Amino acid sequence: MGKTAVSMKTTMLTQLFSFILLGCFSLASTAAAIDKHDKIISAIPQASLLLAETKDASGISIRPDQLLVPASTLKVVTAYLAIKRWGLEHKFYTDFYYQEGVLWIKGFGDPYVTSEELLLMSAALKTLKLGKISAIKVDNSYFPELRLDGRGDSDNPYDAGNAALVVNFNTLFVDKTEKGVSSAESQTPITPLAVSLGSKLAPGKKRISLPGGRDMAARYFAEVFSKLHFKRNLTISVAELPTSAKFIYRHQSSKTLSELLRVMLKYSNNFIANQLFLMLPETSENQAVLDVQAAQKSYTGLLEKEFAFKGANFVDGAGLSRKNQISSQQLLQVLEVFKPWIDLLPERRKGLKVKTGTLSDNHSLAGYIVDKNQQWQPFVLLINKRMPSDYRFQVAQALLKLK
Repeated sequence: MGKTAVSMKTTMLTQLFSFILLGCFSLASTAAAIDKHDKIISAIPQASLLLAETKDASGISIRPDQLLVPASTLKVVTAYLAIKRWGLEHKFYTDFYYQEGVLWIKGFGDPYVTSEELLLMSAALKTLKLGKISAIKVDNSYFPELRLDGRGDSDNPYDAGNAALVVNFNTLFVDKTEKGVSSAESQTPITPLAVSLGSKLAPGKKRISLPGGRDMAARYFAEVFSKLHFKRNLTISVAELPTSAKFIYRHQSSKTLSELLRVMLKYSNNFIANQLFLMLPETSENQAVLDVQAAQKSYTGLLEKEFAFKGANFVDGAGLSRKNQISSQQLLQVLEVFKPWIDLLPERRKGLKVKTGTLSDNHSLAGYIVDKNQQWQPFVLLINKRMPSDYRFQVAQALLKLK
């Protein structure tokens, strides 16, 4: 196929994709879509599509420079910055201290502390033979009391808050019956806080985010640890670690950053994404607290420095906020350099490794399609309007046929 023919084919496909964005894709209407290209594009000002050009085919570009809300496609950017900041083998940690019969636990934002991880902490502590412990005190001062923009007020897990000391992604899973409240997962014991929160729910099994701030998160961490390690409910309080307490153990997570990112991208885990976002600035562990504005400034500054972004805005790392703004061209730049870590993205369909972005009025897609040479090519589709979410995959499938 000659260059002119390829150009004509690309122009027609560009017009066709524009029509798909309107939710009007059908063989019968394709000709009309091509004739009304300009009208169709003007009718969907809040959509953008960008496919990188290759040596074998021209690219597709619809409003590449328009700033739009990325939703969870922003997690690819967060993953890239986290890799640059820590490296794939990095492991986050939690510190333990002891003083006069009190076990102190200080959190530093490990995003992947599960009940299973608490058992690993417990096993390590048992080898230290500390003697009798009558209380647990937890220090959660590394994170401020915060609420990032975009987090809702629901008890759904995707609205879980962030804190320095958290277990099970700041959620709990309970089963409420006429007999009372029990844990709905075998690895997690029931605790006083879980019973209190579960008693307010309708009968049945439900996973909820903890409704309180950082103190509730830390208290629940300590309750679960107490039941797993001591097999009973010890006295628990939240306080700042005294300088006189003796350091006894640093628990390095069993999960590497690579494993965290794989989970974050596959399940669109908002909690992990925003934990990483908050910790991106270079800080000292002795710093009193992190700073939300510093995280926002660092995130934006790193992208401006490496990619010369102009006009983009970032207020969280999960893509929950509608104040986040990025263009498809800017997002494509990140995807270009993210290629070495493409396997962190799930393959949603054959030949399609992508991250979705979904809000009530956002159905976006960013990632890679495989071309005829079995090479992964980046593309970005940002749609900021209400429409059936499957349209984004119709566009992706059409791109696959093009390539």
